[in-house]
Amino acid sequence: MVEDLVRVSHKGKSRLLPAVKIGANTAVVVSGHFLKVAAVHDEYWLDPKHIPDPTAIVETLKDAEVKLDLFTFAQKLPDTSPRYSYYMEWNNLAVAEFESYEQWFKKINQGARYSVKKSIRENVRTEIVEFTDELVQGISSIYNDSPVRQGKSFWHYGKDFAAVKSDNSSYLDKSVFIGAFYGDELIGFIKLVCTDTVASIMQILSKTSYFSKCPTNALLAKAVETCVTRRIRYLVYAEYDYGTSRHSGLTDFKRNNGFDKVDIPRYYVPVSLKGILSLKLGLHKGLRRFIPLSVLSEVIALREKLRRLSIRR
Repeated sequence: MVEDLVRVSHKGKSRLLPAVKIGANTAVVVSGHFLKVAAVHDEYWLDPKHIPDPTAIVETLKDAEVKLDLFTFAQKLPDTSPRYSYYMEWNNLAVAEFESYEQWFKKINQGARYSVKKSIRENVRTEIVEFTDELVQGISSIYNDSPVRQGKSFWHYGKDFAAVKSDNSSYLDKSVFIGAFYGDELIGFIKLVCTDTVASIMQILSKTSYFSKCPTNALLAKAVETCVTRRIRYLVYAEYDYGTSRHSGLTDFKRNNGFDKVDIPRYYVPVSLKGILSLKLGLHKGLRRFIPLSVLSEVIALREKLRRLSIRR
């Protein structure tokens, strides 16, 4: 067990966090101010067989010199039935499960099928691409296509070449990049991080100026085709339900394109007295849990409106 610092990225920004190294390849990072919460670094992107047994991690953390209060971990697809005795809550993922491209295409709704076909009629070409400086330049042009995405300031907008290359160079040994092209121009891309049975979407982004050509739908279709070729039966697109009463266009997009809500057990293990008390009081969920959903939805809508106004100025 070694105490160290690990660089983590969140919303386009990186910072150093205290961490406990467990074995040669695993780091447990500690975040938070009042409540120190530990989790396996990049747990979401790791193959479960490369993550040490959680009970062994808990025992190691009890002797760590780094101050921490809770350790949290989640089970991984396709293992969705709770199998640990620790305190548990349900997380959710947006998951498309299929055994063939035809099976997925029949499941998506009529509008999504139309968009995939339209992308072909509009001469949008999709193909697997290598991670090269040329691809990074293309990704930069996509990032800089608009300062706003989904009603929010886009945190990748305006980044230089080196930052864009660094942001996209993680897990290259198990990543697949797919580009959407109109002529020779890259107008969209998707990055998949793959394990034996699961491909997770790390990024999917298209130029808003080419929205009418449906490049994002074309990218999803190519991602499914790629998964089938690699005998991967689960495609994961982050969360399905974002926990607010506000209508989510992104959730609608996922549902229309064959993604379902799949609940995954997440466990919380207290390793200090503060951790025990915080878990009982629900403080591990953050202050947002104490705000009624109706109020939270109004705050989010107002925040997005103010951001749009500030950008127009």
